[in-house]
Amino acid sequence: MTRFVFCVAAMLLYSSGFAANPETPGSGVAGSQEQDEAPPNPEMQRQELVNLELENARALKLHNGTFFKSAYSEDFRGVSRYGEVLTKMALVHEVETLPVEFDSVVSTDAQVRMFRDTASVLSLRSEVGRIDGKKFYSQYRILRVYINTSRGWRVVSQLETMLANSERP
Repeated sequence: MTRFVFCVAAMLLYSSGFAANPETPGSGVAGSQEQDEAPPNPEMQRQELVNLELENARALKLHNGTFFKSAYSEDFRGVSRYGEVLTKMALVHEVETLPVEFDSVVSTDAQVRMFRDTASVLSLRSEVGRIDGKKFYSQYRILRVYINTSRGWRVVSQLETMLANSERP
């Protein structure tokens, strides 16, 4: 057992760069970091993106602009539920001031496609709530494009399309 613990500790030290030889011919700083890092786990990344979709729906239900400020990139551009082109700050303002009271906002059917540090997520969002005392039910297909940055996945673009059987709130 101690031999196993020693091997794991040695591997961790080596992968963190303590045992790496920076003078290896042909290895630059970026190259050695790429070689030392473990390859990303696609299933873990997929689940992280699905979780971001679920959190996005939760933040919309609560009119919580904080999530959108942290999960969306500064150069974000998207198309809102009403067909308007929005920046990040315009989206945050819209979410915080929507004249809708949601009973439920649920994101389902997340279809994740990844290519290197970019991912697209196509999902279905269902909303139930009230506006001016009148009940509504709406469904949207949402397409979001994510970029994996040093601070995690960030939304750079999105398109919301209301499905035909929905009532506009």
